[in-house]
Amino acid sequence: MGYRPTLLAFIFLFVLVRVANASSCAPPPGFRDGPHPVIAAPDQLVSHTEVIVIPRSFPVVSDAMKKPLEETIKKSESLPGVSGDYMLTQGKFGSPKSRHIVCLTDGTSTEEEALEREDAPASSHFRYIVWNYTTPKAKPIEYGVGEFRISQLDSGHTRITWTYSFKLKGDVFPGELGALGRWLFRVQFLEHEYAAMMKDVLNGYKQDAEQRQTTSR
Repeated sequence: MGYRPTLLAFIFLFVLVRVANASSCAPPPGFRDGPHPVIAAPDQLVSHTEVIVIPRSFPVVSDAMKKPLEETIKKSESLPGVSGDYMLTQGKFGSPKSRHIVCLTDGTSTEEEALEREDAPASSHFRYIVWNYTTPKAKPIEYGVGEFRISQLDSGHTRITWTYSFKLKGDVFPGELGALGRWLFRVQFLEHEYAAMMKDVLNGYKQDAEQRQTTSR
């Protein structure tokens, strides 16, 4: 007879924890929202691309990618993960011009806006911009532009191509060194720490898609 109050108490506590986690992400002190930065020409950006082919159909892969950022980008030894988000516009993030604050596990945050989104039965394209970094790891970065291209190769294989391009601050090392600084940023950070994070995210999508297909059978 005593199990029902205990179960109800557990459910109530679970809901409180979920609400607390959802409300813990907020704009940083002094935050003022405004238009995203003007995106520079490609030769002024530092870019890196990761590609993965997942042995599942496009609908399965697309469904597996629809999960919260805090379940997608996790803390590593060198980079913070995502702890939650705070919407700055109505609705959910993803449609063009939707914008939110992304809170990180080191107590800092970024701002993100969706730029382009195209969806088709066997392909999709999503482009977004991230700026207003407050984490020390992003001190040299003015903004970043991410782009996902997902396409079904055949009935059982889907390719995800993820490109990330960064604009460095011109008055902070290494961006103050111009082309040399962009090269240093690429070889010291983008192709190592950040590439590792990108690979981890894509492998997470692969594992989720494979598990989702297995579960649905």
